[in-house]
Amino acid sequence: MEISTRDFGIVSVEEDALYDFPEGLYGFEEDTRFAVFHKSFDDIDFLYLQSVLNVIPCFLVFEPEDFLPGYAPILSKEDLASCGAEGPEDLIFLVIANVPGAVEEMSINIKSPVVLNPKTKIGRQVILQNSDYKVRYQPFLNKENGGI
Repeated sequence: MEISTRDFGIVSVEEDALYDFPEGLYGFEEDTRFAVFHKSFDDIDFLYLQSVLNVIPCFLVFEPEDFLPGYAPILSKEDLASCGAEGPEDLIFLVIANVPGAVEEMSINIKSPVVLNPKTKIGRQVILQNSDYKVRYQPFLNKENGGI
């Protein structure tokens, strides 16, 4: 399938990369279908979550373990059920990145990840039960300031 993007033009994605988001994402409730795809720049692979219905939004996303080894999301029973999952091990977690002017200032939302169920092809953004996870976790700052 081909989808239109603002930043990359037309992108080809496999049907397996498409997910239905019945409730959309926070702030983008009208966007109920997204594709996950990779783009490479200077031999570095980046992962994106792109609305299939509109050219915006498109999010830079990461697997949380890339920045936070031991990431252990705790979901409510309702969130698990709405994703059609029995436990977090059935799901793929992606965190949305915000990259201001300098990459060192990047933050990732580890409190409200995007959750994908590869079996049901359902996606949701959830608020985790983990009280120590932040909405703006800055992995490149020193430990005292919220980084690794």
